[in-house]
Amino acid sequence: MATDFTNNISTNKKASYVIPVMLFFVVYAFFSEYLWLTIFSGIVLLVIISSLQKPYIPPVLVYLFGFHWLQVFAAVGYASYLGVPLEEAFDSKDLEVLFWVTILQIGVMAFFLSRIYKVDYAPNLQILKEAAEKIDVKKVLYAYGIATLVFPTLIATTYSNSSLNQLVQSFAVVRKVLLLMMIFMYFLRETKYKNTIVILVVLEFILSFASYFSNFKEIIFFVVFVFLTVRPEVKTKQVLLLLPVGIILVTFLVFWSGVKEGYRNFLNQGNRQQQVNVSKLQALDYLFDKTGEFDVDSFRTGAEKLLYRLQYMQQYSSVYDRVPEFIPYENGKNITGTIEFLTMPRFLNANKKILDPSSKTSYYTGKRFANAEQGTSISMGYFCDLYIDFGLWVMFIPLLVITFMIGKVSNYIINSKKYNLIFTYSLFIGTILSCGTFESDIIFYLGSVRNYTVFMLLGNFFLFPYLNKYVKA
Repeated sequence: MATDFTNNISTNKKASYVIPVMLFFVVYAFFSEYLWLTIFSGIVLLVIISSLQKPYIPPVLVYLFGFHWLQVFAAVGYASYLGVPLEEAFDSKDLEVLFWVTILQIGVMAFFLSRIYKVDYAPNLQILKEAAEKIDVKKVLYAYGIATLVFPTLIATTYSNSSLNQLVQSFAVVRKVLLLMMIFMYFLRETKYKNTIVILVVLEFILSFASYFSNFKEIIFFVVFVFLTVRPEVKTKQVLLLLPVGIILVTFLVFWSGVKEGYRNFLNQGNRQQQVNVSKLQALDYLFDKTGEFDVDSFRTGAEKLLYRLQYMQQYSSVYDRVPEFIPYENGKNITGTIEFLTMPRFLNANKKILDPSSKTSYYTGKRFANAEQGTSISMGYFCDLYIDFGLWVMFIPLLVITFMIGKVSNYIINSKKYNLIFTYSLFIGTILSCGTFESDIIFYLGSVRNYTVFMLLGNFFLFPYLNKYVKA
């Protein structure tokens, strides 16, 4: 692993980021209580980037595992911010080994994925521009408008049938694909619809706040992924120009972290359900009013909440404290139950339980959380599920199996020769970004991989060829 990583660094002209990134972690390490863990974490981050980043290919897999890494390492930063050991920050014991091994597991997964994830062609900017010229932007806009009307309606009408609803939600990724295609068009070609594209993207961003889960971050990721795909060599001048944007974005995230809890209570009007019971205008008015109250104390509170929410080791730490000392390893019970849940249709098993991560989290952590009946879903994260089954070291095996599945799905999408390259790239970003993260319950995570595999197989027969043909210039 170390040899291949070194070879990648020596042959990759873009590897100029290695020295400043590693220098940052070395300097930061001396201000942290966990010097060697911090340095090791920096090395693993570089392994993720070096192993999975490919020029002129959407860096969505770098994000997928980079965000896994962030949700673990941010816990170290949170403890450092509080000025206390990990054990005190998360009310557990002997946590350093857990963090070392979890960071290692993520690095091994990323490196293993790089052995599976292969792109059969060598794209460049000219190839991307030529692909963009073969797309009718007006038709993409029409298709996006239709998808915006159709899919929310289908999702609402199939809500009572969970299996059908999940399939519809998987196909709703098509709307994201069309939005991504518009963003690609903006960066890659001249078109009279550029202002229209900007307006639609901004509207997507603003109106996302009127939903319970406020998926504005997804819109930001879309723009970033497309930008890094068409301009993979980030130069100093670009960094300096983007620095003010980065500062504004961080400030916004701090503000959002400070108001998020109160905003959700306003959306559901105190009924504790994950739903919106106010109009979009009322929701946006609430946020606008909160901006007027944003001051230095609000910034400090929001920053602490943001750092805490970035990490997702609090439940894992509690479980690590109780398993196997008080609760024995399950020896595969969680994973077999997950497979049964995902493969057994509800109409064949009337007693099939609803997905309720909170109850499982309450049992293994020894803490009480509101459950699905109370409109809440608190998961431990799929790493924690596998730890409960197999322990820290044997869980490497199922993690690599999951990585293998992600690699095969990625190859199936990115190497398709059937469609316009921009369509393929948009499909790749939209599908992979819809998969779970470190915090996802194992049923949700593996269910996402299953659903989007079915989505790709069915889509290749019944939808994608016709949509690809329709948007051709």
